[in-house]
Amino acid sequence: MHISFDRVTHTYNKDTQLELTALSGISFELPSHRSLGILGGTGSGKTTLIKLLNGLLYPTSGRILIDGKDTRDYGSDLALRVGVVFQRPERQLFEDTVFNDISFVLRRFSGLPHSEIREIAWSAGRMMGLNLDRIGERHPESLSDSEKRKVAIAGILVNQPHILVLDEPGVGLDPAAVSDLVQLLGTMKTSGDRSVIIVSHDMGPFLPILDTLLVLNQGKLSAIGTPEEVCGELAEDPEMRNILPPIALLVHELRLAGFPIPFGEYRIPELAEEIARLAGDHRI
Repeated sequence: MHISFDRVTHTYNKDTQLELTALSGISFELPSHRSLGILGGTGSGKTTLIKLLNGLLYPTSGRILIDGKDTRDYGSDLALRVGVVFQRPERQLFEDTVFNDISFVLRRFSGLPHSEIREIAWSAGRMMGLNLDRIGERHPESLSDSEKRKVAIAGILVNQPHILVLDEPGVGLDPAAVSDLVQLLGTMKTSGDRSVIIVSHDMGPFLPILDTLLVLNQGKLSAIGTPEEVCGELAEDPEMRNILPPIALLVHELRLAGFPIPFGEYRIPELAEEIARLAGDHRI
């Protein structure tokens, strides 16, 4: 689904003493089946943008179009088309089994037969690398934090959203679990079934799977483009370079030092291998 933000502003508590403009004049386009990273520090407007995307909020001014239709005209259907996984979703698991948690919305609202609900839940589980034959009847609390997060995401995927938004998906996970999640999201992206939007203050692990990177700063759009373009631009900006992931700054500094790092390469093992190869060839 094509996303279009047209001069979007959102102000909380408008015309009161507590008035606060969280987003101001935001415009950008995201074609269907693309991956977008939204980077910004605390208070930059990331959470407000997420809520505007799936209809929890509406713009104070401007328009948000999804497939050419204003978000105000979707009603409750928008929440199914734009699935949002908020921070630490594993804390919201509440059912007695993994299967029941993943299938909750379908069992409660869809009216589908059990066999079809089971098939959809198993499919969502497979997308997240979960084997429900093995863990479907287990209590969610018996799983690792990484597995709990996958269960929570699968519970969104059963709605078959056209756009999947993940808010700080790496928070609280160890590096191995984050790497596993990035791989799964990369596979989801290459399948071409949906757009994936990742919102984070630390975008480093997710840079390799992004088509576009958007940067928010104090409610305004500071930069947008490919990860390579945006990271290069921000690395030269003394006021903004501190929000860049360390890996992006490293790649930028290596290039300045003469290392011919491949375009768009932000994976640590591959970077280490490339540097070792260049050293072996006496090119550095």
